[in-house]
Amino acid sequence: MKALIFVIAVVAALLVAEPTLACVCVDAPLSERLDAADAAIVGRVVIEGTGETKGAPQRLLTVEVDQQVKGDVDDTIVVRSPSGSDCDLLVAQDEAIGLLLTRAPDGSWLGTACSVVAPGQLVAEGGEPRGGVIKVVLGMVILGLVILWALRRLKRGARPDLPGRPGQ
Repeated sequence: MKALIFVIAVVAALLVAEPTLACVCVDAPLSERLDAADAAIVGRVVIEGTGETKGAPQRLLTVEVDQQVKGDVDDTIVVRSPSGSDCDLLVAQDEAIGLLLTRAPDGSWLGTACSVVAPGQLVAEGGEPRGGVIKVVLGMVILGLVILWALRRLKRGARPDLPGRPGQ
């Protein structure tokens, strides 16, 4: 009788329990996740397809890259993602997304639901400051003009005739 009650209690507990098949993502700051990724991009999914790798169904997402944040990627890449799992990479087409990608041994790009990040955050975290070279060149030009002006004034020896000048 006790065994029957035990079996009924276990079955009831299993029926009431919720499945724990959720995709578990690393709870780390974006900077650490970016460092761990092989590539990071901002792009748009333009084509979705399906395929198989070693018998496992996969989603094949063709992504047009708008901005490379990390790594060397082409202008258009294919990202493989699991299919039929809780970690499927489900994104809207023609919408800007940020992706942290991993390189597979065969050279293809891999992504999961955990790969998706906000595009603005990704660019802010990993994007190179823009205009660095231009700022240095402009600074050098301004410095050169100031030095030329100072040397010209020194060579001329002219001083402005201002009130209160020494020697008046």
